[in-house]
Amino acid sequence: MEPSRLRCILVVANGPSKRVGPSGIMIGRQKDCDIVSLDPKISRRHALVRLTANAAELVPIGRTPIEVNGKPWDRVRELADGDTLAMPGLTLTVQIRIMRLDANAPAMLRLERVRGGSFGIVHSPFVLGGADSDDLIVKRWPPAAIRLHVAQRQLFVEVTSGKAMRNDIELQPGGLEPLAVDDTLTYRKERFIVRHAGSQAEATTSLAGIDDLPTRVSVEMLPRGGRVVFAVGDGEHSVYLADRQLDLLIALLRPPEPYAAGDVIPDEVVREIVWPRNPDVTRPEINMLISRCRRTLVDAGLAGPRLLVRSTGGGGTKIALAPGVVVTLE
Repeated sequence: MEPSRLRCILVVANGPSKRVGPSGIMIGRQKDCDIVSLDPKISRRHALVRLTANAAELVPIGRTPIEVNGKPWDRVRELADGDTLAMPGLTLTVQIRIMRLDANAPAMLRLERVRGGSFGIVHSPFVLGGADSDDLIVKRWPPAAIRLHVAQRQLFVEVTSGKAMRNDIELQPGGLEPLAVDDTLTYRKERFIVRHAGSQAEATTSLAGIDDLPTRVSVEMLPRGGRVVFAVGDGEHSVYLADRQLDLLIALLRPPEPYAAGDVIPDEVVREIVWPRNPDVTRPEINMLISRCRRTLVDAGLAGPRLLVRSTGGGGTKIALAPGVVVTLE
């Protein structure tokens, strides 16, 4: 995963600080938490602070609320620079910085502007728009009009405002679509070509093969969701999936017989697991859940659209796994 443009640090009162990475920071009483409190009133898994594409989020998962700036909070919320988090035995201060583009930073990919100029994609997401805070500022564009995400050496484009074209084919707003080297990206009157930043021998922007598929997936069930660890060729990626996103993943990893992990699981089977009390869930609702889950995986450095594969024409979904994958649920 390319370095994130968002830097979040949790500062322990009268103690050290810890940076929030792609796996997030788990806080609680259990010894394997990233930040441990010995107070018996804190839950074994009390809170998770994680990064999304655009922000840092607090995910309360313990049995008691967390005080955010002196007020109790028991729901997912976005964090701001200077927020104070208090829980039994711990007080944490949140520091958030948006990292500005470093023109000299190494990049695997670059955008070549047809009218002239070349811009390295040095972190993820790489934001194009008309705001001063965007990475590539284009006059008269909306703020954060386009976001480019890098995950597992794959480049994905997300259109948040207006109409954009990939190779002269319109992109769907809000989705994540792959971009390959030599693809063109057009927005308003600007046209960019995706290029390697260095030699053609460098890493490709598509999945290299079996080494980039998960060889092990472990799921730790938590209140309101769970933490999932994927072991792939470039190491381990940990991600917190909330509620139905986790239910979707479990439906694909541990489907009922006669299906197995890696098979295409029909929508009717997914409905029974994810929406057991609502058999009338429509295909667009399933597609929306898949889209959100893909986005969460990309935020964690995983190629979500490549891992969650929709069957041609819809009607079924599979998770792409390496042969002999080991799946554990705790």
